[in-house]
Amino acid sequence: MPRTADTEEVSETSNSSRTVAFNAAARSGGEVFAKLASVVFFLAVARELGAGTFGDLMFALSFTTVLTLPSGFGTEELIGREVARDRSRVHEYAANVMAIKVGLTVLLLGVAELIVVLGGYSHDVKLAVLVVGLSVGIENLGRTWGAVLQAYQRMELISVSLIVQRVLTAVVGVGVLVAGGGLLAVSFVMLGSAVVAFVLLTVLMNRRVVRVLPRIDRSRWMALIKAGVPIGAIGVLTAALVKIDQTLISFLSDGGNKEVGYYAAAFRLIEATMFIGWSFSAAMLPWFSSQEGGREHMARGFELGTKATAILLVPVGLGFVLFAEPIVDLLYGSDYEQAIAPLRYLGAMVVFVGINNLAAALAIAGNRPLAFAGFTAAILVGNVGLNFVLIPAHGATGAAFTAALSAFMLCVAGFWLVRHLTGGVRAVRALAGPALAGAVAAAVVLFTGLPDIPAAVAGVVAYAAVLLGFERLVYRDDLTTFLDLVRRRRPSAAEGS
Repeated sequence: MPRTADTEEVSETSNSSRTVAFNAAARSGGEVFAKLASVVFFLAVARELGAGTFGDLMFALSFTTVLTLPSGFGTEELIGREVARDRSRVHEYAANVMAIKVGLTVLLLGVAELIVVLGGYSHDVKLAVLVVGLSVGIENLGRTWGAVLQAYQRMELISVSLIVQRVLTAVVGVGVLVAGGGLLAVSFVMLGSAVVAFVLLTVLMNRRVVRVLPRIDRSRWMALIKAGVPIGAIGVLTAALVKIDQTLISFLSDGGNKEVGYYAAAFRLIEATMFIGWSFSAAMLPWFSSQEGGREHMARGFELGTKATAILLVPVGLGFVLFAEPIVDLLYGSDYEQAIAPLRYLGAMVVFVGINNLAAALAIAGNRPLAFAGFTAAILVGNVGLNFVLIPAHGATGAAFTAALSAFMLCVAGFWLVRHLTGGVRAVRALAGPALAGAVAAAVVLFTGLPDIPAAVAGVVAYAAVLLGFERLVYRDDLTTFLDLVRRRRPSAAEGS
C-alpha cells in the first residue's frame, strides 16, 4: 500500500512519541538505580554520624547547590532546545558554554566559602563546603554534556554515568563510614565520584554521539548569556524553591544543622522520586521544541505527560503521607522521629513538583521562559517570607509546610501559563483519574484497619483497579495511547529519520 501524506504524518508522530517514551524510560531507569544507591549512602551517613553531622553534610550540599545555580543560567536548556533544532551548532554552543561555566563555578564556590568563613562555622564544615562544593561544580559541568546528549535524544548515556557516580559514592562511602570515617571523608568520596562520572560522560559522548570541538569564541559569550538568562531564570528559581529551605533552616532555626538533618532526612526520600517528573520533562523538551503540529499538538502532549507523571507520582506521594512514621522508623531509627511530620508535608508536594517540571519545559520550548520564571520568583519571595515566620517556631516542620504550599501554588500558576501558551489544556482530563484512584487508595489504607504492609498492598491494588477502570470508561483514547507506547520499541535510525 503506497504511503500517503496522512500515513507519513501518523508514522512520524508515532516515531516521535516512541522516542520520547524511550528517553523518558531510559532516564527514569537510570535514576531508579542511581537514587537507590544515593538513598543507601545518605541513610548510612544519617545513621552512622547522627543528625548533627548529617545536617552539616546536607547544609554543605544544599548551600553550594543553591549558590552555584547561576553558573548554568539556562545554558543546558538552551543547548537542549537549539541543538535539537540544528545539530550543526553543537560545537559553538557546548564549547563556549563549558568555558563560561568553569569560570562562574570557580567564582561562586569562592563566594560560598567566604560566607561560611564569615558565618563562624566550624573548621570541618568550612572544609566540607569547599569539597562538597567542588563535587557540585563538577556535576554542573557534566550537565553541559548531558544537554548535548539530551538534544541528540541519547539520554541513556546520561543514566550510565549517573549510575556509576551514585553506586561508586554508595559503595565507597559506606566502606569509609564502616572504617570510621566522618564528615570530611564522605565529602571527599562525593568529590571523587563526581570526577569519575564526568570523565565517563565525556568519553561516552565523544565516542558514541559527537566529539565536541573546542570552538571557543569569547565574543559570543555575552550573546549566550543573554539567551540563556531567561531560560536559566526558571532553573535557578525552581531549584532554589526546592532546595533553599535547608539553607534557611541552618540560618534561622535554634536547632541549627541538627534541625537541617531532620528536614534533610525527609527531603532525601522525596528527592529520590523527583527524577520521575524530571525525566518526562527532559525527554519532552526536544519534542516540544521541534514540534510543527501547532499549539493543539503541544497541548495534547502536555496533557498526556501530566497524566503519566500523576499516575506514577500520586501513589508515591500518598505512600509518604500515609506511612511517614514507619518509613522514618525503618530507615533512620527512633533518633529521627522529628522527621516524620516534615515527610508528610513534603510527600504532598511530590506530584506538584513533577508537573511543574513539565510546565517549565513547555514554557522554554514555547519561548516564554520569563513568564514561568516570573511566577516562580513571586512564589519564592513568599516562600522565604513564610519561612522567616515558621522556621523559628516550628523548625523543619514549618519549612516542609512552606515547601509543599509553594509547590502547589507554582503548579496552579504553571497550568494557567500552559493553557495560555497552547490555547487550552484540559486539567480534568489529565488529573481526574489519578486523583480519584488516589482518594480510593487512601480510604482503603485509612479505614480497613490492616497492618502497614497489607494496607499498602491493598491501597496499590485499589489504586490500579480504579485508575484502569476510570480511564477505560472515560478516557479510553489516553489509555490506548499509553498501552501502545509501552508495547513499542524505540524507533531505529531509519524510522526516526
